Parts: sequence; structure tokens; C-alpha cells
Amino acid sequence: MEEKKTFSLLSLIFGILGIVLTFTPAAVVGLILAILGIVFSNIAKKKEGKNGLNKGGFVISLIAIIIWIIFVVVVGLIVGVAVAGMAALAG
Repeated sequence: MEEKKTFSLLSLIFGILGIVLTFTPAAVVGLILAILGIVFSNIAKKKEGKNGLNKGGFVISLIAIIIWIIFVVVVGLIVGVAVAGMAALAG
């Protein structure tokens, strides 16, 4: 019989979607999906055992969270500099 790897596959899909959505206006949804990817990866490890999909889902989800953090910090710095520049011009 074929072994079902539903949670492993979901963790991989959520991790990939997390990376893609990080660069869209729905970045918060990307973060939530990446976190869910890690959660499903942990569930899969307990229910399905260790497998490649499980490890891949965990790694991709973790990368998505790291990219999201970097992206938010960079965008925050850019917006902060822009606001400070406009305030300097106005005042």
C-alpha cells in the first residue's frame, strides 16, 4: 500500500506559498502559512515518520520565515528613511 504523506505535503506547499506571498501585499498571510508549514512538518514527523517531504517542508517554511523577517526589516528601513527625508524637506 502507498503511504499517505498528507501533512508532509501540506508543510511543503505552505512553505512555498509563504515564500511567494512574502513579496506581495499579502505578506502577513505568507508568514502565517510558513508558520503553519512548520507546524504541519512537526505533525508529519510524529504521524508519518521522517521523510524527504517532511524535511523539505520544514526547511522551506523556515526559509520563508527568515525571508519574511528580512523583507519586513528592509521595507521598514526604507519607509523610515523616506518619512525622515520628507520631514526634513517640510521642516
